Amino acid sequence: MNNKGRVGCGCLIFILVVCMVGAGIFMHPFTLKFIANQFRYEDKIFQSDVIFVPRFSEDKNGELYIATFSEFWAGNGKAIWVEDDKLLGMNISEMVLKMAKERGIKDGVIKKIEVDGEGKTKAGKIKEYIEKTGVKKVILVVPEYASRRFHLVFGSPKDDEKVLFLIKPVSVSYFKKDKWWKESVSRDILLKELSLIGSYYFDKFKCGVKER
Repeated sequence: MNNKGRVGCGCLIFILVVCMVGAGIFMHPFTLKFIANQFRYEDKIFQSDVIFVPRFSEDKNGELYIATFSEFWAGNGKAIWVEDDKLLGMNISEMVLKMAKERGIKDGVIKKIEVDGEGKTKAGKIKEYIEKTGVKKVILVVPEYASRRFHLVFGSPKDDEKVLFLIKPVSVSYFKKDKWWKESVSRDILLKELSLIGSYYFDKFKCGVKER
């Protein structure tokens, strides 16, 4: 299948965003807010088999997990899966279990997923693991600044993929979307996302060249 046209279009959009970020530092706040909004993506959420929370080290207060509990109580998922990690010598999954019990969520709802690797490699392993379990619909709970990237990586399934991923962006306190250019943590987060999205399009471009 020749994806050259679609890849080229995506690369042009990415280049445009890069130019806007570079020039936007010196522009009006309205333009800078517009740039931040381009990193946000949201699907229409409906009842799914699983609500999955990838690990974000920036989420030190567990805001993503709290948002996930709300989705669960709203009836949007039958189970909650979390990407496990270590924090101060303790498993993230253990902390989430404790948080869940405090909110009345019964045992057996929370399940941990352990994967290694980074970026595209990790995403591929997560997809493979979830597909093997037989679930068909998964809600991905992610910070809004990363939602566009997760849509690119997990959304728009190919014909041979069996799982539908729905992106649920969450507004988090540590990312100041309306003044990201003034705050170092938010600025670093957005520049990191820009780099990761650029890497995604670069890999797609290489694949497109090989398919010619």
